[in-house]
Amino acid sequence: MLYAFDYDNSLSSFPHFQSGEIINELETIAIDILEMILGDRFRYCPQVPLEIICSRPETFTRLPIELWKFWVSSRVDIALMERGCCASRKAKLVIECQSHWHDRPEVQVRDRKKARLLASVGVPLVYLRQIDLDRRFYRFYTPNGQKEVFYNSITQQGRTELEAFLQQLL
Repeated sequence: MLYAFDYDNSLSSFPHFQSGEIINELETIAIDILEMILGDRFRYCPQVPLEIICSRPETFTRLPIELWKFWVSSRVDIALMERGCCASRKAKLVIECQSHWHDRPEVQVRDRKKARLLASVGVPLVYLRQIDLDRRFYRFYTPNGQKEVFYNSITQQGRTELEAFLQQLL
């Protein structure tokens, strides 16, 4: 039997909900910076499920249960996708926003697993972290930490370097 939603029923017996944020503050700032640096060549998609970016054909063998749980429950903060009517709808780059929460060992394990999955499908990953000592600065860096760029959101210091860094990955 199908149950229809009763729009006329009093909400007093309905569980309490509140309007939630779609995206966090650092992700919003990241998208603003990316749009300023890269322009409208890309769509900036927040909170994309990892299983969409790293898809698997049905014919492949099953994943180990722990990897499967991680794969279906994880999201990337921002995925860049080419814009245009005939453009690829696959992710070209992923940005992961890092906070102090990401300093915890168990979270670092999850971050490394996500980085390996993205690398396995050839999608570049960049981490972004706001600098504590001067909150105007943002550090963009690769998972191995070998390449990094510092960008000042007020003075635009590092803009040219950030654009070159991102273009190299795209």
